[in-house]
Amino acid sequence: MNPDVHVVTPEGWLSRGEAYVSGEDQQMAVFGGIPGEAVKVRVFGRKGSQVRARVMGTVGRGSPRRVKPPCEKWGPCGGCPWMHLDPAGQKDAHAALWTDAFFRVGLDIDPGPLHQIEGELSEVRVFWGASEQGISRIGVPQREGDGLVAIPMCLKLSPAIRAFMGAATASLRHAEMSTDEVVLGLRAREVDGQLLVGVKVARFQPAVAAWAPTLASTLVELRGVVAEMPVEEDRLGLGFQKLYGIDGLDWNVAGFRFRMGSEENLPRHLPAYAHMLEAAPRLLGVQPGDAVLDLGAHIGVRTAVLARAAGWAFGVETDDRARTRAIENASRNDVSAEFASFSWPESIEDVSPRFMGRRPLVWIDTGRKELGARVVEAVQGLDPRRVALQGSNPLALAREIGKWMSAGWKFLGMERWDLDPNAPFAEAVAVLASADQRPPEKRAPRRKTIR
Repeated sequence: MNPDVHVVTPEGWLSRGEAYVSGEDQQMAVFGGIPGEAVKVRVFGRKGSQVRARVMGTVGRGSPRRVKPPCEKWGPCGGCPWMHLDPAGQKDAHAALWTDAFFRVGLDIDPGPLHQIEGELSEVRVFWGASEQGISRIGVPQREGDGLVAIPMCLKLSPAIRAFMGAATASLRHAEMSTDEVVLGLRAREVDGQLLVGVKVARFQPAVAAWAPTLASTLVELRGVVAEMPVEEDRLGLGFQKLYGIDGLDWNVAGFRFRMGSEENLPRHLPAYAHMLEAAPRLLGVQPGDAVLDLGAHIGVRTAVLARAAGWAFGVETDDRARTRAIENASRNDVSAEFASFSWPESIEDVSPRFMGRRPLVWIDTGRKELGARVVEAVQGLDPRRVALQGSNPLALAREIGKWMSAGWKFLGMERWDLDPNAPFAEAVAVLASADQRPPEKRAPRRKTIR
């Protein structure tokens, strides 16, 4: 009997999309498993207290939710761990992940509806390296092994993104660009059929600058290429250098026009993100004249949406480059918004006099490292009426919800958005209200302010 082959029945889902089997000393993560379904698995690795395995086949009657993955790269790539589930199975898996997280922190609340919006992913992050056969290629790390998996026909990427991967591979090979970590990775973002490419390099070399126009000559959708490098390598001292064309694309959504760059961490599923943005004022209960505080404003997209609904909003973003873009986006859309780039506690303390008597509505990105006990205390010191907690990590968001409920806040509900089809990654927004629902004594500032 092969000691690496076992028959198991997974019990639940892990946050990365594998099913798990509990053990006394080790947990088994089963790629391709489904909770409640008996399967034969082969162990392919161990890491710490976790054994990693993949499904070889079902034992007995398989789950009615199991389907044949339509992609031949499903196993080696691993980017779509739920592709073996039908749509209903994926929806159930999403709900189970969040329900389990709430149970683990002692909460008995409903994870709410999951919005699954049609559309392709508009961003890809890939690496320039070698396959296990030593062939230079653009791809994603293998789920098992050290090589790269090429995904030129990935089913969930837009046609423009797929065209980029083919053109980039050919142009890098033609330029004889080595895979010795000169080029560390590439990120391509597509908006309305136009492409912006970011290339992360270990050090600046003329060959990298010369490669950008070559890529543009074979990729008609390309509008710009930006290099990201260690600051000491950048002659401008910015960490970014434009190599070709423009450094940002315009995204038109819900009556807004936002400028975004290749390096900015926005959701890859823009249709789902647009749906979430449009829901933001409703979730936070924004009315004209309300004062709004947005913690984790990034490039000001959500802040602008909330500001237009309320008349004014204050965004906090610690990244100076993102804050500059946020001010640009507020100006482009003629909304009254202000932004601070200090630490979250310092920014809240600095702006607190302007919120006195206004009982603000507060949006908090719980996935940001700036969040901590001091921030929660500072926000509660503003005497807010309602808070919206946004996050993609079920357990982390559950803990944040628990903190507010322990302080006497009422859980009003939650909604989730599927931001990566065939994968367990959803963005959730939980809304809580203060037990004290006194109306604000003052309205938000009425003057037009953009800074």
